[in-house]
Amino acid sequence: MLPPSSHRAPAWAETLLGLGVLGVAAVVGIDTWRAPGGPGYSQVGPTAFPYGTAAALAVLGVLLTLEGWRGGWRDPDTEAELGHPSWRGLAWVALGLAVNAALIPWLGFILSSTVLFACVARGFASDRPARDLAVGFLLAFVAWFGFARLLSINLGPGLIEGYF
Repeated sequence: MLPPSSHRAPAWAETLLGLGVLGVAAVVGIDTWRAPGGPGYSQVGPTAFPYGTAAALAVLGVLLTLEGWRGGWRDPDTEAELGHPSWRGLAWVALGLAVNAALIPWLGFILSSTVLFACVARGFASDRPARDLAVGFLLAFVAWFGFARLLSINLGPGLIEGYF
């Protein structure tokens, strides 16, 4: 964030990104508002989480828009040093998504998400695949446990999900 005395021209791409996030917040909020309500006996209905998501997206969108309008979140001096985008990193992320989509029916959520995490970490220049697989497994397991056991949302069978 820039000091208040600094004056820079608005960064239009970053301002538009913030406005886009605000648009997504509006779509989520409107779709949630149009959704049928849950049972009357419940304090927290099925729309609570989507409304919370819409609110969080709206706050993020406002902050991103303001930051873009104030000149963006990148320093122009360091931006010139960044060079070109990393196509190899993008390829790793795309590979992880493709592998996840292809393997989830056979390996299950936990293992395919573990591979996805390791590929994305590699795309962000990690050179410790064993650590990335371990962290990915832990995060995927926690996510699966939260959905499958706490929320009773079936994520499908897998090689190891049946053991838990």
